[in-house]
Amino acid sequence: MKIEVQIPDILKKAVGLLSENNCRAYLVGGAVLDALMRKPIKDWDVECYGLNFNSLSELLKKFGKTSLVGKAFGIIKLRAGEDEYDFSIPRRDNKIGIGHTGFSVELDPDLSIKDAARRRDLTINSIYLNLQTLEIEDPFNGVEDLKDGRIKATDPVTFIEDPLRVLRIMQILPRKGRYVDPETIDLCKSMIDEFDALPRERLFGEFSKLLNKSDGPSLGLHFLADCGWINKFPELAALRGTPQRPEQHPEGDVWRHTMIAVDNAAKLRGFIPDDWKAAYMFGMLCHDMGKPATTDPVKLTAHNHEVAGVDVANTFMHRLTNNIDLIEKTLSVVKNHRKPYILARDSSSPGAWKRLHIELPLHVAAYVTQADRSPHFANVAEEFLSETETILQKSDEFGKEKIHPALNGGYLIKKGLKPGPHFKKIISAAFEIQLDEGITDPDILYTRVENHNM
Repeated sequence: MKIEVQIPDILKKAVGLLSENNCRAYLVGGAVLDALMRKPIKDWDVECYGLNFNSLSELLKKFGKTSLVGKAFGIIKLRAGEDEYDFSIPRRDNKIGIGHTGFSVELDPDLSIKDAARRRDLTINSIYLNLQTLEIEDPFNGVEDLKDGRIKATDPVTFIEDPLRVLRIMQILPRKGRYVDPETIDLCKSMIDEFDALPRERLFGEFSKLLNKSDGPSLGLHFLADCGWINKFPELAALRGTPQRPEQHPEGDVWRHTMIAVDNAAKLRGFIPDDWKAAYMFGMLCHDMGKPATTDPVKLTAHNHEVAGVDVANTFMHRLTNNIDLIEKTLSVVKNHRKPYILARDSSSPGAWKRLHIELPLHVAAYVTQADRSPHFANVAEEFLSETETILQKSDEFGKEKIHPALNGGYLIKKGLKPGPHFKKIISAAFEIQLDEGITDPDILYTRVENHNM
């Protein structure tokens, strides 16, 4: 099988020289999938057969700056202008410990492609493209699996050696497939005891890819439930079976609602500014985590679930990351996810809108409402709810910048006041007037506070 691929000139020249030195160069990994799916290739990963590491490194120096990003793993990074290419030597991975890092690595440029591919996680990632002939080599039928949307372990024996592969399936499934092979699900179930060996930065990386790269994250989350790994995330597991009022949520329980909301959010992600994107997606995943603890089993109400959800979401997020800015923004989405809809519904005062804007920017809050309140069958990125439109109008009215107190400590010092606890009281009182009445002149604000205190 031969395919058309636009190979950069510098890579063509490098492949030509490698071929002259009896080296076969293959494109591997996600780049091959991109080529097969006719998508632009972002990461050029090249596996080289027939040359040892030092010989390969010397040849590549002719085409740009090289660096060893992982000599133990046989990886050489080539920088040519603004472009980067990763070249590697085939290797054997031998399991010597627990977790996804417990391996010894042996470089072997004379491995067969099938033996080299056997260490790869999934059949769709075990497809090779000969960069000289542009022919596909597919020892584990990955092309057929890609066409069928099937996510399948390449080799049952090597697959279970790395527990991170379960979470890789979680984030790859909605981007590259439609379902997971039943035998692979069973393999994942058998690996659950190794979960605790995974460091949180790797957990975070896979969840980030799921939420920030896929158009339908729910598919990956449903897989997490199917293989039992969701029980390692009790804040998510508790959503399953937590009932809701059918007249308000005909879709079903809190888990089903969350799946719809997070898929909606993925479709709206492009509207969110970069500094809020990740928090928006994690926030929509976590937004109803307070419902299991607050749901009345008879009335099916969940009063103050947004407040209760803050601690639950905080625990979940700290299991994944120590990024305080991301966590605080995520918790702001959880805490305030109902407010924008309520303010729009009740035609609330400018002061109420400004106070929300301080905690959750209105140009983000609008899309929280859109994701949370839109049914799963809606064209969520084009058919906006009337409340969403109202919130966006308020965002235009108040601007996207955070509102800061017009009267501050520097002003009070200029007025001759000595710093102390009273500063906070004065600034806070002035800020309340500013928010309610729109006054931004510090002199007027100070006079108003003085007169009130008198």
